[in-house]
Amino acid sequence: MRTAIAAFEAGDSVTAERQLRPLAAQDPEAAAWLAAVLLKRNDRQALAEAIRLLNGAAGAGNGRAKYLLAFQHIAGQGVPKDESRAAQLFREAADTGIARAAYNLGVLYAKGRGVSADQSQALHWYERATQAGDPYGAYAFARAIEISPQAAARTTEMVHAYRLAAEQGHLPAAIRYGVLLADGRAGRKDPVEAQRFLRHAADNGYPEAALALGDVSVSIAMNARGEAARTAASSAIAWYTAAANAGVAQAQFKLANALFSGAGIDRDLPKAEQWYARAGRQGLAEAQYVLGVWKIGGVASAKDPVDGFKWLLLAERQGNTNAAKIRARSAEKISAAEISQAEAAAAAFRATPERQPGRLDDEAPPLKPMAAKP
Repeated sequence: MRTAIAAFEAGDSVTAERQLRPLAAQDPEAAAWLAAVLLKRNDRQALAEAIRLLNGAAGAGNGRAKYLLAFQHIAGQGVPKDESRAAQLFREAADTGIARAAYNLGVLYAKGRGVSADQSQALHWYERATQAGDPYGAYAFARAIEISPQAAARTTEMVHAYRLAAEQGHLPAAIRYGVLLADGRAGRKDPVEAQRFLRHAADNGYPEAALALGDVSVSIAMNARGEAARTAASSAIAWYTAAANAGVAQAQFKLANALFSGAGIDRDLPKAEQWYARAGRQGLAEAQYVLGVWKIGGVASAKDPVDGFKWLLLAERQGNTNAAKIRARSAEKISAAEISQAEAAAAAFRATPERQPGRLDDEAPPLKPMAAKP
């Protein structure tokens, strides 16, 4: 059966099915794998056979069959849609040692699907998956700790879980682990190792990693002199530019700051304003504040106190106290009609993200294993 599974995982469903069929009648594990092959076909007859095989194997106690059947109940494909039944099946599959089932049960608890929402139970099942070496469970476990009140007390567990997931090719985990290494929060400060993980994520479609690489380069530049400092500063600009062009708002803001100050790049105020504007349109409060100040003062383009008032108001609404102070002073210099115009524009404003929200927190991105260290 091992060769059949290898064939299936390599995309050779024909060979897998041919080898599994003679085994499926007597072996629940073979029946579960044959069902997995049939589910890939996406046709009604194959689905019906797959469900029959899964029900039989699950009834015999096979964990893989229960795991696969749980997904069918979530989707309502071939069986009634029943997330409570899916949660039960994931639990039973996890108890047979299927780590990914523990992770998926954690997701259901986190979202309150099929079970009552319970973050402590979600954390428990994520931890179970982590202990069994599952990268998705490890990332979810680390992330849940990081955003919890327990983060400071459980840093070691968090770092271990991020590393476990990152080393198996979980790209958001690679970013978070790389940042921890760069900041010295992983038990040591290691910019070289941080760059290895961050580059891997950046090379596989996560520009948020390019933003972090820019920050690492800035840190290196600030602690170096001469040519080494200039090279690191240039590298920071390259990484920020890559992330900014890909729509990462914080990178757009940092690139604008560099263009304003002339750090690592020629000073260019009009171009800086363009990047502040892109980040501001995405809803970044820091960029909205700077844009408001610049528009009122005509720093890089013609003065526009109404537009400036709008940006300051938007930044203020996100808690920027400096924006509130400057807006209050600017209100003394424009008419009531202009204030009303700016307030109406702010009320109509809707942030337009250039990247999908939550991209860094993808639950199950494709794994991209890292190359061995040179």
